[in-house]
Amino acid sequence: MLKRLMAALLMTAPALGLPLAVGAGTALAEESCKVSGNVMARADMEKSLHERGYTDIRGLAVHNGCYEAKGIDKNGKRFELEVNGQTGEIVNVE
Repeated sequence: MLKRLMAALLMTAPALGLPLAVGAGTALAEESCKVSGNVMARADMEKSLHERGYTDIRGLAVHNGCYEAKGIDKNGKRFELEVNGQTGEIVNVE
């Protein structure tokens, strides 16, 4: 029943002009991360994040010129970031 309800919502929301919350932040972050040049090397991105207090990086992947980083920060809290692969600017925090 819940699956049917969710499917119906996902299909009718755009027709009604309603924004979809699922993935909306990610889409904006990926759009702002598209780069025209080279992306930062993985080791350099990891070093940059460590210097900013993201101490335990458990996942680091590149999508559309944007790094997605997951892990634990210096305060022991979980983090998920979208980072511009060229500039190192954090563009989204989840």
